[in-house]
Amino acid sequence: MKTIEHKGKVYLIDAVYEFSDDGYHWYTDILEDIHQGAKYPYKVRTQSYKFIKACEVKVGTITEAPVKLKNGECYRYTGLYGNERKGFFSARHDMFFRTEGRDAPSECTNIKLLVVGE
Repeated sequence: MKTIEHKGKVYLIDAVYEFSDDGYHWYTDILEDIHQGAKYPYKVRTQSYKFIKACEVKVGTITEAPVKLKNGECYRYTGLYGNERKGFFSARHDMFFRTEGRDAPSECTNIKLLVVGE
């Protein structure tokens, strides 16, 4: 990515920042250019702004939909300490039960329904 130095700081061009003219109302946009010496130096698509700050808004994340656990079904998952595990889900106890113990689904990741043949 292209960078521009301005007043002792380095900015990424085509990166997301927050912009303002008054320092109170902030708008999220993409920095296109910086005009050195201008009163409103930070150029975005449609206008220029006086102030800029790092973007605090989370932009464009995509996550897996949570698995709807079914009572009595067997699941493959990653346990609390990173161990790959398999267990049956009990809705009554809200737990995965396995031969050597149990795990709370809230402490597990990568939960997938175990399909015969896998």
